[in-house]
Amino acid sequence: MMVEKRLIIPGAALAQHVICLGKTGSGKSSKMRVLVEGLLDVDRPVCIIDPKGDWWGIKSSADGKHAGYPVVIFGGEHADVPLNPLAGGAVAELIATGNRPALIDLGGWMVGERTRFFIDFASSLFKHARGARHLVIDEVHNFAPQGKVLDVDAGKCLHWTNRLASEGRGKGITLIAASQRPQKVHKDFLTSCETLIAGRVIHKLDRDAIKDWIDGCADPELGKQVLKELAGMKRTEAWVWSPEIEFGPERVTFPMFTTYDSFKPQGGEVKQLKGWAAVDLEDVKTKLAGVVAEAEANDPRKLRARIAELERQAKASPAPGASREDLQAAEQRGFAAGEQHAWREVEGRFKDLHAAVRETIEMTLRPPPAAAAAERSRKDPGSYPVKTPVSAGVKPSSARITKPLKRLSYDGNGAGEELTPGQRKVLAALLQYPAGLTREQLTVLAGYKRSTRDLYLQQLTRAGLVEYGNGKLIATFAGAAALPDAAPLPTGQELREHWLTKLPPGERKVLEVLIESYPQALDRAALGERAGYQHSTRDLYVQRLQRRQLVTTARGQVAASETLF
Repeated sequence: MMVEKRLIIPGAALAQHVICLGKTGSGKSSKMRVLVEGLLDVDRPVCIIDPKGDWWGIKSSADGKHAGYPVVIFGGEHADVPLNPLAGGAVAELIATGNRPALIDLGGWMVGERTRFFIDFASSLFKHARGARHLVIDEVHNFAPQGKVLDVDAGKCLHWTNRLASEGRGKGITLIAASQRPQKVHKDFLTSCETLIAGRVIHKLDRDAIKDWIDGCADPELGKQVLKELAGMKRTEAWVWSPEIEFGPERVTFPMFTTYDSFKPQGGEVKQLKGWAAVDLEDVKTKLAGVVAEAEANDPRKLRARIAELERQAKASPAPGASREDLQAAEQRGFAAGEQHAWREVEGRFKDLHAAVRETIEMTLRPPPAAAAAERSRKDPGSYPVKTPVSAGVKPSSARITKPLKRLSYDGNGAGEELTPGQRKVLAALLQYPAGLTREQLTVLAGYKRSTRDLYLQQLTRAGLVEYGNGKLIATFAGAAALPDAAPLPTGQELREHWLTKLPPGERKVLEVLIESYPQALDRAALGERAGYQHSTRDLYVQRLQRRQLVTTARGQVAASETLF
């Protein structure tokens, strides 16, 4: 059998739920890629759930010059079909029947969006699945987390992931899942997997999670050797154990996968490969016509760029021979199209937004108290009155700083002052999250302290590039036009690594502990014990992290900010 010969493990091991565990860098995703390629080689239906956004290389050869596997990519930077958080049910119905290899790219999605999508996807797949198929879930702890459930949607997500594991085989669904943090995978899901692929792990809690699987699913005596050697496993090695078919434990060396290595860092730009497997999208787009239309209509970057283009066309000089009537008609069409899209984007809330903007402008122009004006004038000289303090023998007097307050100007046609690096970073963050960000989320993403963040927001608001409404900061159409090629800021793992390298040692250690336990919150005593700090030192670091908006606290519990994930 082709799969058995290539993978060195019995094909029967892949007919059961498989869990692949190993720390970051242990090669667990690479081993999963080998398994998936083997299944595709024998024409098995496969769907991959990718929360990291790095599986796309499966569509190209190892050197990037030839076609890989004809997998339909839903969502992400290499999408064949655009995706939004409301499309989970429709995509699942499409995948549930027939043999259409698929990759669902959820890289860069906020936790709430990813959770909403997966609830609809998993429940619909469970309902409509017909025939044997494999569902591959990378970083499964995102969908089946061990620990306290923080909200209703997280509970639903955990329920459906565990139900797929416990009842999916009866629907023809076989799971292949992986996690870099075994301790964070829910125990019910872990013990529902009959085949274990264990790579290198070091942390005691991760080793304990693998021991729990051995104690519940296999022979604890045979497992002693496995546990003993876990810390010294090479990247290409793993212990493979499938007790129900009496295979293992056996230390197996996995070959390198044959497709393009998209798991490695790709640089700042999205890489376009010469070799790319073609897929027939006509049937897909026909069945998902409504979903595709909704995703394209609600793509804020395209929407705002289009509106800005329509506004520029409406203001442009008429072509030779164009009449005034033609120009007016074109202008009206442009404004009508822009207004239609704009109303759909902000869901009829223009009045609230405009009121918030007017309030912001009025507060900005209102003369501040003398003390605040003096302090502001000292830090950033502007056109505010400054009064000298009364001193012995000196009569109070007024002075006016003549240097004008620096303002950003932008006329919507590409003209105006060049954005400063700080302004660009703040605007890029807002463009990256078109549904809007709170000030706290913006602090985490852009990395500026509150005063600096608010200064940039004030400048961008005055220039008409940012609006505030309904508790969220939103980039305007002019903001999208002013920064059309905004490089996305780091999110997910990259964002966490950015902060961990930036923070002082004490704060970094506390944040590392909270990241490891996420989404589970820790009480302060447990946090201090894991980080190795007494309560006063621990509370000092928590307070500093809270000021940076990197942690949240409630009822004695501390958790890493959701924005980091």
